[in-house]
Amino acid sequence: MAEPTELISSLQHFSVGDGPGIRSTVFFQGCNLRCPWCHNPETISLRPVLLFDPSRCTDCGLCVRVCPSGAQALREGHHVFIRSLCAGCGACPDACPADALRLSGRAMTVAEVLAFIEEDRDFYAASGGGVTLSGGEPLLQAPFCASLAAECHRLGLSVILDTAGQVPFAAFEQVLPHVDRFYIDLKCGSETPYRDLCGGSLKQVLQNMARLVAAGHAVTARIPVVPGYNDRASDWIQMRDALQQTGVREVHLLPYHRLGTSKYTFLGQPYGLWPVVPPSREHMQALRAIFASDFDVAIEG
Repeated sequence: MAEPTELISSLQHFSVGDGPGIRSTVFFQGCNLRCPWCHNPETISLRPVLLFDPSRCTDCGLCVRVCPSGAQALREGHHVFIRSLCAGCGACPDACPADALRLSGRAMTVAEVLAFIEEDRDFYAASGGGVTLSGGEPLLQAPFCASLAAECHRLGLSVILDTAGQVPFAAFEQVLPHVDRFYIDLKCGSETPYRDLCGGSLKQVLQNMARLVAAGHAVTARIPVVPGYNDRASDWIQMRDALQQTGVREVHLLPYHRLGTSKYTFLGQPYGLWPVVPPSREHMQALRAIFASDFDVAIEG
């Protein structure tokens, strides 16, 4: 019987922004939200998607030879990618010598992911690091997360699960014995903007936070600071008041950045936040002060 697989967007060594110490981050494919500022847009689709960086392409034609669907072509000696024909099979990235093509969403087993994680065991021990399960939304694949996290615990590795919390609590219950801390996004302070901006329910997120804390699990609320979307003082007062009801006492503020914008180009998609400027240090400190009296607050990045 074949070992179960799940779609993994990517695996990252030496991650220092996904929890304490040096970590390996597992990015799962698939998300049930549509945040306009998403810096991992390749992980949103529930199916494999191909990223194409034309600046790296050398027009060698090797991808054309292996593509079974005709999505890769040469026209007058120049490479053309016909995205509508792409089946996401992964043949062309494996053939591309210039790394101009990358598949997000490869089917992997727990054993294959664990082999990647084990490569850096010495670094985890020396730095107080471990493994972070991220995405996308990892809890859309809760059984796989639970199996992988259990194997990490068997090896003595700590596990953080980074989630938007937009799932039934039953998904959390599957992973509870094997996760050391939950990072849960808080994107807005009231129900309507959460639904309109991201396509989810703030109420569900807050309920999941409260249930985790009540059951004795470690929870950190992570708040992206996106100018023009959720960075007014009134927004933050709403978020502070909402968090106070959950029992969460650790908050990380994540300033908006543009590091993922090139991915939209590689996916053939427009990026709607080009006019948005990252928040100033002074603005971040002002927002931090709103939480400082009631929470342990850190600014990431």
